[in-house]
Amino acid sequence: MGINNTSKPTVPPGQTSPEVPGQTQTATADPTPTAITLQVPGHHATPTPTPKPTVQPTAPPVPGSSIASHPVLAFYYSWYNSSTWSASTMPDLPTVKYNSSDDATIDRQLSWASSAGITGFINSWWGPGDQTDKNFAKVLAHSASLESRTGYDFTSSIYLECDAPAFGSIDNFVSALRYIKNTYSNDPHFFHWQGKPVIFFWKALDQGRTLSDWASIRDQVDPDNQMIWSVEGVDISMLSVFDGIHLFSGGYWGLQSNSMAAVDEGFRAKVDAYNSAHGTHKIWAAGVIPGYNDTHVPGRTGAYIVPRDNGATYAESWNGAIASHPDWVTITSFNEWFEGAMIEPSVTYGTQYINLTRQFSGQWRNS
Repeated sequence: MGINNTSKPTVPPGQTSPEVPGQTQTATADPTPTAITLQVPGHHATPTPTPKPTVQPTAPPVPGSSIASHPVLAFYYSWYNSSTWSASTMPDLPTVKYNSSDDATIDRQLSWASSAGITGFINSWWGPGDQTDKNFAKVLAHSASLESRTGYDFTSSIYLECDAPAFGSIDNFVSALRYIKNTYSNDPHFFHWQGKPVIFFWKALDQGRTLSDWASIRDQVDPDNQMIWSVEGVDISMLSVFDGIHLFSGGYWGLQSNSMAAVDEGFRAKVDAYNSAHGTHKIWAAGVIPGYNDTHVPGRTGAYIVPRDNGATYAESWNGAIASHPDWVTITSFNEWFEGAMIEPSVTYGTQYINLTRQFSGQWRNS
């Protein structure tokens, strides 16, 4: 797991995480990383600013077309319970330790997210009937309540974790996608783009899966392309089957080589070139990340840190994303605590990253 050139965490507490493959980095503005160092940078610890007081965020932005046309979607994990939280396995802790299934927790998270201009979550999803599935249904229901109370339209999607145990065969994928389509895709609080429901895919081509396999799956589930499928990765050829690409990694190698804007703009150019050549409307979702620190994950090798630099990393990430004129922005993440990539209020940072998200999401809407 961890962030490599295409990676993200998919192992909840209590399960074993595979090793991050070691690679070497070349500092380049090319958006596609051919070689990336995955090592702890010189034992440098993530800077620890003075803790911020925990305060309730201000009211959500006024709903309107600018929000609807500028989706800001945060990767979201609903696998936490009261025994999850430990300073020995995480670089920081939430201001409120919680159980992801708790209704008050979901309401609080939706309030924080909407106050920051986030328009929806991308929920890590491990298959029909899994706890992540049950909690996703709760997120949709609580989003309806949020809209009723505030008028804020919070619409979320599913991150289909393709390496989860439930997806061991092509038939399993077909069944799961049909379940999503039949159960959620018509819900008004499921994320739609230009009238079509959107699903996100992680590690689509791992474990021997090919684009031909996915073409077959799509022919069985969505033969008329009435859905939008966004795949994680840097390989533009995936657009032959999928409708867009996103970077859970946030293109972090651009942060490491001081070329974040060039990395994002490079992906925008590649997607535009694909669209021009094929007469399509494929989607570029620019990823932003506040920092990363998986050095506390038990048993993980190749762990490393992308320092937060008291918000400077997040600012650079957002500025690069906005400059690339993305169709969507994705945030890594709302609450991936094990890998230290969260913006949810924490003991160390308080609401600093909620406040920064509000600032930059507003800047993007007004750009």
